[in-house]
Amino acid sequence: MEVSPTHIKCEEKRSNTATICGNAYAACIAAFVASTGFFHGYDNAVVNDVFTMPSFREMMGWPEEDNAKVAFWEGFTVNGFNLGAAVAAVLAGHFLVDRHGRRPALKLGTLLFACGGGLQASAMNQLMLILGRLIAGVGVGITSAAGPAFISEVSPSQIRGMLVGVYQNNVCLAIVFAALLNYFVHDLAFGWRISLGLQVALGCLVFVGLIFVCETPRFLESKQRSEEALEVLTRLRAGNRDAAKQELTEVQDELAEEQQTGEAAWSEIFTTPFFRNVVLIGCLVQFFQITTGINAVVSFSGTLFKALGISGIGPSLVPFIAFTVGNGVGSFFLVDRVGRRVLLLLGMITMCITMLVGGAIALLAHDPATGEIQSAAGVVIVAMIVTYMFAFGISWGFGAWLYISEIMPLRVRGKAVGLCTAVNWGPANVLS
Repeated sequence: MEVSPTHIKCEEKRSNTATICGNAYAACIAAFVASTGFFHGYDNAVVNDVFTMPSFREMMGWPEEDNAKVAFWEGFTVNGFNLGAAVAAVLAGHFLVDRHGRRPALKLGTLLFACGGGLQASAMNQLMLILGRLIAGVGVGITSAAGPAFISEVSPSQIRGMLVGVYQNNVCLAIVFAALLNYFVHDLAFGWRISLGLQVALGCLVFVGLIFVCETPRFLESKQRSEEALEVLTRLRAGNRDAAKQELTEVQDELAEEQQTGEAAWSEIFTTPFFRNVVLIGCLVQFFQITTGINAVVSFSGTLFKALGISGIGPSLVPFIAFTVGNGVGSFFLVDRVGRRVLLLLGMITMCITMLVGGAIALLAHDPATGEIQSAAGVVIVAMIVTYMFAFGISWGFGAWLYISEIMPLRVRGKAVGLCTAVNWGPANVLS
């Protein structure tokens, strides 16, 4: 029987349409889960301007100008979040995400984020605020372990890298959004409670959405639920059962290889030279990401701008917009073209130059008599901060996470990535 060219074209068109629809459905699921990246950026950045709100400082009994005591409590408040995230990052991957599934882990992390936000918004003293930050940090630590894993396991291979990049972009967008919201509620009597309380709404909204999200086919297959895994994967691939079967076979082969390889004990990570060296490289990459000072800039830029006598929505937003733009350019356009190492090197060199120039100008332009910095010098310092944020976003912001996920041997990947993540959060407690 002869098949007409028109029939072939129709079949090709239907096939292409199915592929597009399949990618759209899977992309929507992955993009929704990527919204948990918003938690990370928002909770980490929202305290930036909350520290400067008059109503907040009055509630906490802080003076208008910072002193050593206030600086201690500010650092303690920021570090409560980092501490919770560090502990959760080490424990969540192995004990929660791999054992009980990505979806339950995401739901638990989302609930903890909302509960922590509620405690922060209702805080009557510094200890309540710090406890709320700690709980929210645990939630973010869990979602930061489960979210990228979920996205990578449900996304089609053609758009997997882009969708994982969406998670990091949401971190950046949340920082911009937090700065914008803080600006509009800055002088309200309950402005700081609104900023911190929004975490409750975000957490509850995402939790409701997660009720309708499926578990990943890879996790289902790892628990010998093959039929369920095939059904889920078929839905994610626009009903193309043959393609789903082929992809599931690949997943089964990977899981068989992992089972044959086995998982290394903690002692093996530190006693086997090859594993130890690779993990050391990963830990150092994460350590250097934080020693760039990014957490301090994100959390205390509002305090810095106030000290420079700079106010307004523009200076507050521009550094974070530069961060977001840099992250988008780096993750979507440059990283696969110029390579990971080149981006990390160029980014670090640029950040070093901007911090040296900004710091030198701050020292030279500082008037010891008045304690103030000339306005022109302040503008140059802000320009250095903007350039610094762009350089971080285009390189180390996403590059450090991508690098460690790609270099880790299969046998130690779970524990090693958790350990490297903990190194990232741990130094943040000291450096912030």
